[in-house]
Amino acid sequence: MYNNKAYIIKTKTNLHVGSDGTNFGIVDKQVQRDSITNLPVINSSSLKGAIKYHFEDILNSEETSKHFIKLFGDDSSGLVKFIDAKLLFLPLRSNKKPFYHTTSISNLKAMVEFLASFGIDIKLDHIDTNKSVVIGKQSATVEDVDCQALDINIPAINETFGIQNLAIFTDEDFNEVVENLPVIARNKIATNENKTDGNLWYEEVVPRESIFFTVLCYSNNFNTQGADSRGKTDKTIFDAQYKKFEQKLINDTIQIGANTSIGYGICDFILLGESDE
Repeated sequence: MYNNKAYIIKTKTNLHVGSDGTNFGIVDKQVQRDSITNLPVINSSSLKGAIKYHFEDILNSEETSKHFIKLFGDDSSGLVKFIDAKLLFLPLRSNKKPFYHTTSISNLKAMVEFLASFGIDIKLDHIDTNKSVVIGKQSATVEDVDCQALDINIPAINETFGIQNLAIFTDEDFNEVVENLPVIARNKIATNENKTDGNLWYEEVVPRESIFFTVLCYSNNFNTQGADSRGKTDKTIFDAQYKKFEQKLINDTIQIGANTSIGYGICDFILLGESDE
């Protein structure tokens, strides 16, 4: 048995979690993508590695490492299972607002169904449209997509994700914009004696203000008998460890992916929901 907790990941700066695959196109470094939907993802190994690295000082401390080492494990094992983070909202420029958080009805439904499989119930507002729309009283062009106005209230989405401006695209429009993420030209730092520029190369990024969601699962199969000298069982000890872990995860900003020296990948984690024990 596992306790499952869902988290939102909000990117505060551009994010590049590289795919490490061979690419013969014009973009030299592409982001990780889901093999079925082609949406950007943060693979579980990358997510775990970034969070573990953020906890490095604690894990290297003799005083506190014993409280956290079981969460991550010494190598690949650990009591916490990390699940791929999936893209939910992509920010896109508009002629009426600085940007809209954009998604599709299919993507929202997929998130609700995915979290339900972990016993996490998320209630969202009902949105019924077969066209690309912006939520509000005024139509807008979002990126290159002309969107009609859909004047409805979406309190659950606004409150849950902290979104002010929402656009709901058709699957076709959403897949197209996700296919064409921003590409940034980078120049390799010169290492030769003449200090001439290195080669120009191109890197795909997930833009700041994007929103992902993920699930962390931790075992509930602990000894609830045989308390130690302090009256604590294995379960109460681990629950306390996870609580400390979660507090740091939520209160800190976590760097995920490459290019930390130029400020990429700064993210906030927010608790979205959890399964019933």
